[in-house]
Formats: sequence, C-alpha cells, structure tokens
Amino acid sequence: MQNPIISGRKTFYYYLGIWFIVICFHIFLLVFSGHISVGTAMADSVVSNLLFGSIGLGLWYPIFYGKDEDEKLISVIINNVVGCLLAVGFWLGLTYFLLVSMYSTDQIYLGFIRKSLPWRAGIGLLYYEVIIMVYYLIIFYRNNKENLIKEAELKALVKESELNSLKSQINPHFLFNSLNSISSLTMIEPSKAQEMIIKLSEFLRYTTSNKDEKLTSLDREINNINRYLDIEKIRFGKRLVVKQDIQEACCKLKLPGLILQPLLENAVKYGVYESTEGSTIEMACSCNSSALSVVIRNEWDPEFQYNKGEGIGLRNIRSRLRILYNRDDLLTIKKDNRNFEVTIIFPQI
Repeated sequence: MQNPIISGRKTFYYYLGIWFIVICFHIFLLVFSGHISVGTAMADSVVSNLLFGSIGLGLWYPIFYGKDEDEKLISVIINNVVGCLLAVGFWLGLTYFLLVSMYSTDQIYLGFIRKSLPWRAGIGLLYYEVIIMVYYLIIFYRNNKENLIKEAELKALVKESELNSLKSQINPHFLFNSLNSISSLTMIEPSKAQEMIIKLSEFLRYTTSNKDEKLTSLDREINNINRYLDIEKIRFGKRLVVKQDIQEACCKLKLPGLILQPLLENAVKYGVYESTEGSTIEMACSCNSSALSVVIRNEWDPEFQYNKGEGIGLRNIRSRLRILYNRDDLLTIKKDNRNFEVTIIFPQI
C-alpha cells in the first residue's frame, strides 16, 4: 500500500510544513545556543532534518508490510527497537558525513558537530518515535474504518441473503405442492395431513423468526432442515432418502442462520425432482475446538444441469462467509458424474 503521507497532495504539504517548522526551530537553537553562524546553521538544519524526513517516509513500508496480527507484543517492541537503532544510526552517520564534507575546513564547526552527536542521536530517537506513532495511528484508524464498512456490508448482505433464502424456501411451488399434498392426505390419512400442517407451520415460523439473528446453533438449523425434509418425504415417498451423521459435540456450535437451507433445496431439486429412480441426500457434521464442518452430498445427473457456474444461493453463501469470517476458502464444491458435494467450514469465533 502506498505511503499515506505521499498518497495525497494535501497530506504531503502538511508533512513538509511540519518539517519546515522543525527546521526553523533547529536554526534558532543553533544560532542562539550553539553560537553557529546563520548560514552554517541553515545548512546544518536543512541537511539533517530533510534527510530524516526522507527516511521517515520510507519507515512506512516495514511498519505496514511487516505487521502481523498474531505477533506478540515483545516481538513488536524488539522489532521497533532494532528498526529505531538502524534508522537513527544510518541518519546520524550520513548527516555527519555530509556536514563534515561541506565544512571540512571549519575546525570550530567540526568540533561542535562531534560534541553534538549525543543530543543529535536523542533527537533522532524522538523523530523516529513520533513518526512511528503516527503510522500506527493511521493503521489503527484504517483498520477500524474497514471493520465498520464490513459490518455495514454484512448487515446489508445478511438481509439480502436471507430474503433470497426465504424466497427459495417459501416459494409458491413449495407451498402449492405442500398444500396439494395436505389436501390429498386429508381424504386418505387425516393424521398425516395434520402432522404435515404442523411441520409446515413450524418450518415457516422458524424461517421468519430467524431473520434478525446473525448466528444460530447447529441443532436449531438441523431441526428446521428436518422439518423441510419431512415435508418433502411425504411428497416423494421412497424416492427421497436422507442420511445424517451428526456428532453430538457439534450441536451447540454456531453457524449463520438459514445458510444450509439453499443447499438442501438444491439437493432435492437436482437429486429428486430430475430423477425417476429417486436419490439419496447425505449430510455429515464434524467439529473440533476451532471449527464446525458440514458436508452435504447428493446424487445427481449432470445432463439436467443447464446453468454453468454457481447459482444465486451458492454465491450468497460465499459472500456471507467472506464478510462474516473474512475468508474465501470456507466453501468447497466437488462433483463428478454421480455425486455433487458441498463442504462448508464454520470457524467458531
């Protein structure tokens, strides 16, 4: 990333203005305290301060590109101490060399330079610490601003994603088919019709009540998915086979609400709708201390897949994962001529 001081003309002018004030103050001190002539004091101040000003611009890059969020405080302190010694030592040596070369015949000034090395080193340390502190403040401000933007994007995307999810879950075809099945069951098996109405109402209640929640537990999400699958099982009968392998230790872990539903709907759509022989949907959940892994696999026929690339549901899932967890590697897709498999990793923040 470009140095923030030189990235904008206004900021760069402010930087030059500050160094101009420092140069004037330095000249004043040399003339009235060091008894140095005005011309020599001006040369001394301009050379030493502009040189450190140039070094200060370069200090941004090791600070920005060398920072590590997981780095321990002691490592940060050691790195800054080493950087300070190198920067100040280089500046002091180069300043001394240039001034001695310019006034090699002025013995009084040469003696003054040698005596002034300790306090020049102290000034260099002060310059370094001020510049580094400003850079860290800039980095903190930018990170805080980026986090605020990401939070706003997450809220907007969650609302949009949940609306799209609701449209796919409570779409007219699903309701129409479910109500038709209920209508038929009332004549043949009234008890099953009643059961299906209860499951449908619970399913709709969950999807509408979960809109404002960012994260939910795995067991709540699985319960809702099972309601959806139970309704579909009544419609498709033996054509729909569901196998679940869920570790008990994972049930209370967190994941974004309504994020698995589009995957199950796709599995039913492409595995059962398009098949005359039926299909098996497998869902496996495993976990460790830092992450929850959910795998959904279904049989499919690639000849029925006319759209290339990812659908809206998968794209929305990727976007929600990226903004919520700040990672792009949490969703993976594997497919061959028989099986379509989606794996999602949910870090436990």
